[in-house]
Order: sequence, then C-alpha cells, then structure tokens
Amino acid sequence: MRSFAFAAMVLAACGGGIEGSGDDGAPTDGDLDGGDDGPLAPGEWRIDVDPSFDRFVPAGTTTWTVSGTVRSSEPLAGVDVAGAPATLTGDAFTAEVPVGPGLQVVPIVARDTAGHARQAHRSLIALDYLPEGTANRDAAAVILTDAILAEMSGGLTGDVTSVDVAGEILARDILSQDDQCVTWPVSARQGAVTADLVRDDAELWLHIRVPQLYVYFEGQCQGPLRLIPIGGEMAGSLDVWTRLDARAPTDGACITSFDHTPPAVTMQGWRFGVWGLGGPLQNWIIQLFSGNKADEARAQIVTELRTRADELLTEKLANISVFDNRSTLSLLDRPVDLALCLAALEPMGDQLVARIAASAQGTGTLAAPGAPLLAGPVVAPGADELVLDSNLIAQSLFSAWRAGGVERPNLQQVELSLLEILLPGLTERFPGVTMLDVSITGELPAVVRATPDVDGADLRVELGDLRVDLTAAGAPVLTLGVHLILDLDLVPTAGTLVPTVVRTTSKVTLLAEIIDGDDESIEDLVGGRIAAAASDLLAGSTISLPALPGLGVPADVAPDAGGRFVRVRLQ
Repeated sequence: MRSFAFAAMVLAACGGGIEGSGDDGAPTDGDLDGGDDGPLAPGEWRIDVDPSFDRFVPAGTTTWTVSGTVRSSEPLAGVDVAGAPATLTGDAFTAEVPVGPGLQVVPIVARDTAGHARQAHRSLIALDYLPEGTANRDAAAVILTDAILAEMSGGLTGDVTSVDVAGEILARDILSQDDQCVTWPVSARQGAVTADLVRDDAELWLHIRVPQLYVYFEGQCQGPLRLIPIGGEMAGSLDVWTRLDARAPTDGACITSFDHTPPAVTMQGWRFGVWGLGGPLQNWIIQLFSGNKADEARAQIVTELRTRADELLTEKLANISVFDNRSTLSLLDRPVDLALCLAALEPMGDQLVARIAASAQGTGTLAAPGAPLLAGPVVAPGADELVLDSNLIAQSLFSAWRAGGVERPNLQQVELSLLEILLPGLTERFPGVTMLDVSITGELPAVVRATPDVDGADLRVELGDLRVDLTAAGAPVLTLGVHLILDLDLVPTAGTLVPTVVRTTSKVTLLAEIIDGDDESIEDLVGGRIAAAASDLLAGSTISLPALPGLGVPADVAPDAGGRFVRVRLQ
C-alpha cells in the first residue's frame, strides 16, 4: 500500500461548501480556542473530553472499562458511553461496555446543562494479538505436488549428494582378503549423485542414487607353487530409500530437522569379473577366487553404503532448511520484512499438506500488543489451490502501522479561506494566517478478514480511529475521527494479487471544532468524499504470494466460507 491520499479527501470536503452551517437545533460540539484555560468570548463554550482507556481488548472479553476525564465551561450534565450514563467522580467518568469480537466503535458524548455536547468516540479491538516478529504458523497451506517437491529437494538434499562411494573404496588399502586371496583397489569412479524427495501417498521419502559405480581392482592368490596376480572389476548403480518425518518445531515455528527410517539400499545392474594377469594356472585361480566373491562384494558395498548413508542423514537432517524465504515489502511507505518457512507437513487422506508460517517485522515503536488476529478454524487446501490467511495481511499492515505508516504530521496544507463557509468567522480568528496544516494519525492497526458474505469482494480491511487534524499556526481548528471499511477484490496480476476497492463504508465523527458549525453536514460531506476517494488508499499496492518453489501463478481468488482464509486457485 502507499501513503494515504486522505488529506486530499478532507481538503476537498472542506472546500466543497455548505449552505449555512449554523445550529440546526440539535446539541452541537463545543469549540476549540487553542487552550484549555483561555478566556471565552461571550456566547462561547467549551467541553474537553480526554478518553484514556486501553483500546486493545483481550479475545474472549465480554465487558470492558471505558474511562477518561471531562471538563466543561458550563455545569456538566453528564457523559453517555455507548448510549448509557457513565459514572462521574469529579471530572472523571467510568463505564462498563459490552464487547464482542472485532473492531467496534464506542460512542462517547459529554453534555452540559446548556445543551451543548462534545463527541469523543473511540474504538475497541477485541481479538487475539500476534507480537511483531512472531510467526503465524497458519499463514498459508498447499498440497505438495511432484513439481513443488522437485523444487524443494535442493534445500533438503544438497549435502546428501556429497556421498562418494568410489572415493571411499579407493581410499582403502585392502579391498578384500581371505586365506587364499587379497585384493586392493586401483581405480574407482561414479556418476553424479542425485537426491530427490518423493511422495508416496501421505508419506515423504528421500531417494539417493549413486549411478555407474565402477571399481577396478588387482590382487594376488596363493597358487600351488607361487602367488598368482589377478585383476578384476565390479560395477552397478546404488539406490538408497528412507522415509522422512518432520520433527515438531521446538523453538519457533519453522521445521529445522527431520527423522528418517533406516535406509534401504539396492544394487541395480550389478556385474563382477576377475581375470588372471599371468601364469598357466590363471583359469584355475579365477575359478577359485570368483566362486562366491561376487555376492560377497555386492553385499559388502550395500552394507557399507547403508551404514554410511544412515550416519550422513542423521548428521545432515538434524539442522536443515527446506523452505526459507525472506523478502522486504513496502506498505504504507514503510519497509516490512516478511519471513516464510515450512511449519508443518500434515497427511490429508492420500495427500501431504505443507503449512507455511510467516512473520513480519518493521522498524516501528508504536505501542500495541500485536497484530489483531482473526480467529477461525484452519482449513485444508484443495488441488491446485493455495489457502492464504487474512491474518498474513494483518501482520504486514500492523508492522507498517507500527512504523508510523498512518501517522503523517503536516502532510498537506489548505487555504484557510476554504473553511470559512463551514466555520464562519475563522479568518477573523486567525488574522494573517492563510494556510491550514493537515495531519493524519491512525490510532489503531487494521483488522482484516475474508468476506464470503460480501458480493464481489475477497477481503475487508477495517480501520478505526483515523484522526484528521487541521491546525492554524499550531492552534487546533477542526478534528475528525473516521471509521473506514474497505472491501477488496484481489485481482491476480503478473503472479501477484492486486487489491482493488469495490466498496467503501465510512463513518465520520466531528470530534472538535473551533467555531460552531453544522456537525452533521460536515460529517456527511467528509464521509462522501472519503467514499469517493478511498481506492487511493491502496492504489499501486500488491500482495505477493509465498514464493514456494514450484507453486503455480494465481488465476482466481475466492473467500473461504469461514471468513478467515482466501482460496487462491493456481495454474
């Protein structure tokens, strides 16, 4: 995502004009005079509300304490929280409000005895939270295919291909020895060792092949009168099979080790031959030597390779990375490091499902318990399908928010005269000031979910307590709070998913104004401008899929019925 074009929305709204912004008979917000204790002009009033409660509610909580302080230039009539009177103790108010899962607005309205009112609405997030940098173990899932396994084999099997049977044979002084004959290796060679991951139903196997092993040896056998020199060769291709079982991660979310079954070794295309190197009795000695030596040599090579492979696998599979992908995204103009790894291999019927864990880390320091996480059961992927957790999007947006991606002081300026029609007398209030500074603050991170109940949309991004402040020479002029919902269609484009806004819902609350105006008209106008320009919030952004080797490109996206995951069809 790129930076908010939010200032432009508000400025356009402020310049649109309202016919008559006077009192419509309903209670209005108080004014801002740039200070809590400054003198008030005749007819002016002031109500200052300072909500000071924690807005991050633990999941499963059913009620929450909303509190703060309030001061009023007129006698205070009371404070309503969520439509019910709050308890007042001096200038402090307290109320218990019901809480449900998700993001919810808590209306707060303070009233004085003269009928004036100040809105101070705030939002609560009631969900689980994932601390930044912590892995979400269910970020994505896919059924392992032969293509994916072929691409994944490199990380798991790279060191295993260092098996050098020919070299180990050649390093021996003695190849075989009994009471009649002794042999030693003279030369040995083998083809390039290969290692592949192979799925057999819901089991994962490692296949190592040592092709075209060839050994030329020489030796001597005791004849009736003297030692008789001999030469020989043996050749064949070796296959090693072992089943792999991922060990449950003990530290973090990534699989870093595997157990294996005792390797099974077979010899293909075996041949063995021996010949005499001189003397009239060579045929007799060849028969003497080669009687059962072929079987013995074959068994010896198989046994020794089995032992060597077991040792090598025990060593190499104890600390290994099968899939480890790291990338840097740019969200809300902030860098976010995204790390993906294999979290689990789970049998599903005769298939094997790979679950991918993801962690996001930015550079921010805003205080929050973590990214808001939507609850819901983990779902299984279908054939040629990747399931993607909406919480992965929430994680990335949280890191960007925490780094100040929705905090833009003095983002733009607007001519002060444009607000005169909304707030009559504003130019007289600030003589010599021609421009207003516009700042934006996102007080809460985004809540993200899949949208099976929203026609034409795949994801919903909900932003609460977006605050827009307009100031003149440092003095507050207008403050608005915005609750914004963006419904997104994820459009597959060039191997990525491009969020496209298909629907917006916004609720704008006028929190403070320096001069009495028509609150409802101001809120309606700003809200309409936000709805018209909300697509700019996501313009130019893309959501990259986990770069799992062998994964197809996205062809279509559909929200899962559970409301947490989206299903990405691959081709």
